[in-house]
Formats: sequence, C-alpha cells, structure tokens
Amino acid sequence: MLLATLSRYLHPIYLVLLAFLLSISSANGNTSNKALSDLCQKQQPVDFAGYVEIGGIPQWLQIRGNNCQYPIILFLHGGPANPLSPYANAIFNGWEQQFTLVQWDQRASGKTWLKTPATANSQLTLAQMAEDGLALTRILKTNFVNAPVILSGSSWGSALGVAMVQREPQLFAAYVGSAQLVSGTENTKATYQQLLSLVTAANDAENLALLRKLGAPPYAKPNGILRRITRQYEAKLAEAAPAHWWQPANPAEMEANAQAFEAAEEYSFLQYTGFDVNTGKTGHGMMHDIEFLQNATEFKLPVYFIQGEADLVTVPALTQAYVDKIKAPHKQLLMVKAAGHNPNVPMINAQWQIMLQIRAKLSHHESSIQQ
Repeated sequence: MLLATLSRYLHPIYLVLLAFLLSISSANGNTSNKALSDLCQKQQPVDFAGYVEIGGIPQWLQIRGNNCQYPIILFLHGGPANPLSPYANAIFNGWEQQFTLVQWDQRASGKTWLKTPATANSQLTLAQMAEDGLALTRILKTNFVNAPVILSGSSWGSALGVAMVQREPQLFAAYVGSAQLVSGTENTKATYQQLLSLVTAANDAENLALLRKLGAPPYAKPNGILRRITRQYEAKLAEAAPAHWWQPANPAEMEANAQAFEAAEEYSFLQYTGFDVNTGKTGHGMMHDIEFLQNATEFKLPVYFIQGEADLVTVPALTQAYVDKIKAPHKQLLMVKAAGHNPNVPMINAQWQIMLQIRAKLSHHESSIQQ
C-alpha cells in the first residue's frame, strides 16, 4: 500500500490510467484454462507461467514445483497490488523441492492489470476478490488431483485468505496468515499508538510533530505518513531482507511497465481505503469489510499465524488478541524476532518451518488412510 504524495490524489485517477493505456501493449501470454489440464503428469515437475480465466477475466499465474503431486501452496500477496511473482523464485528458493508453489497476480494487480486495465471502471470488493481466489482454488484442485491446497496470505493477502477459508474451508488443508490483518480500522489505530510510543521514547521530534499534526485515525483522506514512519522504525528493529530478493526475474519487463504497475497500486489502494478522487470523500472501501474480531473467529480447518515482533503495521498485540479469540481444530501463533511487516529471512524461515509442519501432518494423515 504505497502512496506517492497526497497531491497525486487531487487529480482523477483516470488521467493516470489513460497515460499508461496509450503507452503499453497487451501483456504476453494467452488465456487458457486448458493449458493447466496437461501440467500434472504423475510425479513430474511443473513449470507454468501464463493467463487463466478467473472471474470472467484473464489473471496471471506462476506455478512451479518438482513434483506436481506435492501439496500446493497458494500465495496471496499484499498491497492490495504488490504481487510477489517477480521476486518469488529468489524469496522461496528451494521450496519447490517439497511443494508446488502458486503465485497469483490478483485482480487489478501486476500482470493481471496489464491484461485487464478496464478493471479501473469497476469497484473492487473483498467478496469479489475472495470469489476469484476460490475459483482459482477449484481450478487447481481440478488439475492437480489429490494435491492438498495450503492457503498462505500476507498483509492484505491475509485478509483475503481469511475471507476465502471462511466461505469454503473444505477446499483447503490449512490456512497460514503472516502479518495478519485483523481489522481495517483497529490495525491502523494500533499502528498510530505504537508509533507514538516509539517516537516519543526516541525523542524523535520531527516524526513526533508529524504524528501529532496528523492525529489519530480514522482519516478523511489516505496518506503515506504512517507507512513512512513504520518503515523507518522497522528498519531499526527488524533484519533487512537480502538485496537480491528484490531484483525482479525480468527487470526489463518491470521497467517497461512501471507506469502501469504504479497506476494499479494507486487504484487498488484507493479502492482499499474507499477514497474517491473525484469527490475528495472517503466511502466504504475494502478495509471496512475487515472486522475479523467480530465475524471471523470460528474456523473449520487448522490455522497458523506468523507474526513479526517488530511489525508496526499489523502489530503483535492485536494479532495475539485475535488468535486468542479463535476457535479451530488447530491454531498456532508463532512470534518471530527481528521480523517486521515485510518479508525477511527470519520471517520466511518461520513460514518454511510451519509449511513443513503442515506437510508432515498431511503425510501422516494420508499414510493412516492407506493402512
């Protein structure tokens, strides 16, 4: 959820969209759900990158694994429009030896946005995004028969993940939430209070003045002040991610489409907050549908939460309060030292250990059935 300056929102987003629509051509790749049907040959590797019809539009997928019968991990990226697909091979290197990894550029994100820029003419909703995710899961289960699906969501993706498993838990073997969003409003309030405490303790006069001028949420207009300050303080408290993680697999493609990706990010963030650039007013954005303490505390599948101790966006105390309230066949919260809101080595290592734990339980369950 990155913003430029607030002044950018004083102009209709459609002007931004028009600029890049005139400058880019259609993204590479053809839409084909049939292409997936031939992917999974018994115990063979799988490597797919292309468009699949989901929710009436072509959406971008990357699928990679050493054995197509391994458990699937369906990753739900944050943002809402910050896909991990350009960086996934570096971040999750080696995971394909135990799992089939699925990266999905969600509606109005990444390469999906390149193919369907007209998305900007419609409103994004959590319900619609969840239905997209469920439709994708059904496609995966149809084409990767008997491969269980583990749903892994981070930040915005964690809100999407909870919405998905609440609606159709039977599709999934487990849910793993990292940097779990609990409440679109309460998470922001908790961030403000945590930052206020930190900058006060640090005698940080400049940021203290910014926070006091901004005041506590909710806010009438979106701004980047909280996120800028959280980055500063997480940089002091959390271990930095390796630089090579953020080198995209195809830098030329990223550079050529930078304007489009930026427009997608801005559009999605405005849809998240509900801010209307034409009226200057904030309405009902996707964030207002994230109230899981009230409406998502019972799960019908195992749930795992991985929380960075230095996370200032989804603060640990609120995550803990949410997990304490949850009822599920199995629940687990893993606190990770030296980890903030964004992926780094301690966070990815913790996710890996949880995935191996889930995989072992799945293997044990399958063995007991066969006996």
